[in-house]
Amino acid sequence: MDYKFIKIETKPHRLDIAIDNPPVNILTGAVMQELIHILRASANDRNYRVVVLKGEGKAWSAGADVSEHLPGKFNEMLDVFGELCELLRTYQVPTVAAVNGLCLGGGCEVAAMCDFIVASDKAKFGQPEIKVGVFPPAACAHFARKYGLNNALEIILTGDVFDAETAKKLGLVSVIASVASFADEVDRFVARIANNSRTVLRLAKRAALRGMELEPREAARKVEEIYRDQLMSSKDAVEGLNAFLEKRAAEWKDE
Repeated sequence: MDYKFIKIETKPHRLDIAIDNPPVNILTGAVMQELIHILRASANDRNYRVVVLKGEGKAWSAGADVSEHLPGKFNEMLDVFGELCELLRTYQVPTVAAVNGLCLGGGCEVAAMCDFIVASDKAKFGQPEIKVGVFPPAACAHFARKYGLNNALEIILTGDVFDAETAKKLGLVSVIASVASFADEVDRFVARIANNSRTVLRLAKRAALRGMELEPREAARKVEEIYRDQLMSSKDAVEGLNAFLEKRAAEWKDE
């Protein structure tokens, strides 16, 4: 498929997807459909252990297309936006949003559905929907669980725009880097994940999501099932344990 609104770059063990809808990477339905397509097409590709989402130009994304929120259009918009957010939230391998600019509204929600956000010190985050008479659906559904209720409500109910330091205190951001060192910091952070087995990364993320969704006793049971039935039947679990015992570096097969 030829993409009009995204750019793709492959690196060792990672796929970089950049939103490219100038001037500020508005998430129209067409943009989100392209993101969904490439994410689904790459989900089972064993070449990738991490997916990195970027934004071309001065904005990661300034949000969704406001015109698509109006009566007669919002149902379709909600469907595709919800599909994209859920796809990212439950994606098979870890996802990192590399944010070096504005990240607002629907853009902030999409970035937050990634497992991690690495931000430059010029990045700005916010959910300004409340100021135009609506609320951010993905933020309302997931931010309290991810960042705590008080932090979630501060983000959702004020509609304020936060700098990277404040966003980190609220839980949105994992790492902050200077603009000059931003690309290198993204690479370093991604390498911390991508040096591990794709198979084990995938199962560990699956187990963590299951643990979050259930009450503690049932969560422990489900996670143990994944460990017994899936993890310990993988080649890389056995390889990793043997490598440790033999005092050598593991050689991952991603199997």
